[in-house]
Amino acid sequence: MSNPNLNPNRRPIPPIPPDARFRAREGVLARELDGEAVLLDVASGRYFGLNDSGRRIWALLSGDLTLETLAGTLAAEFARPPENLLEDVVELLGELEREGLVDRVG
Repeated sequence: MSNPNLNPNRRPIPPIPPDARFRAREGVLARELDGEAVLLDVASGRYFGLNDSGRRIWALLSGDLTLETLAGTLAAEFARPPENLLEDVVELLGELEREGLVDRVG
């Protein structure tokens, strides 16, 4: 997945296990706009957009929930199999981590 708007200096990340926990990085602001989330990395001045499911994942990032738990919560809310959602959650959080928008906890 190539996006020219992504940070060309993204850092490589280790694999993300299902029991990983994440939280929003300090200095990243989020606002909802028409059912989507707009993230602003204050340090770089860069904006990022998240769709409805991405917005919901962002809202659940407290550092307390594992990715499996996040996927289970989303499965109940979006009526989709948790296994499929776990793949989506891992993919999104991997991208957000590479962009420096989230931190792994623990």
